[in-house]
Amino acid sequence: MLVYIIDAFNLIHKVKELKSSSFPHQSLISYIRSNNLTGSKTNKVIIVFDGRSLPELHAQERHFQVIFSDQITADEIIIDKVRHLPNKSEILVVSNDRSLAAAIKNFGAKNITIADFIKKNKSRKVSQKQTHADKDISYVLQREITEEMRKIWLKDKE
Repeated sequence: MLVYIIDAFNLIHKVKELKSSSFPHQSLISYIRSNNLTGSKTNKVIIVFDGRSLPELHAQERHFQVIFSDQITADEIIIDKVRHLPNKSEILVVSNDRSLAAAIKNFGAKNITIADFIKKNKSRKVSQKQTHADKDISYVLQREITEEMRKIWLKDKE
């Protein structure tokens, strides 16, 4: 199980549709979900926002842990989470912040840039499309294959 710790505003400011959103907090969660950016549902997702808590966001969110930094910085929260979580090699911190990346690497966690985090999903979609495209065959060819298989099966049954 991977643990994604997302530097929320760092990601929001790098994605045009999130940056212009009236509700960036909720839009970020929807964006991550709709693009399946964290892979398997068994992976843990911790989203860390700078600033004060939005109680309505906590009430709506069940599958992701949402943390607000309040009086300290999101970076401090992220570093503390990395420090205390087990299996450091399975922790992926999503941020372009170089000082944060250096700090979490000292604990054995990995950093993934915003571009790589988003690109990972796009490349997965492209490879899935290619796989499906490779399997598209004409109706005529389907019938020929079916007939050929029928001959093989019936021959073996005799």
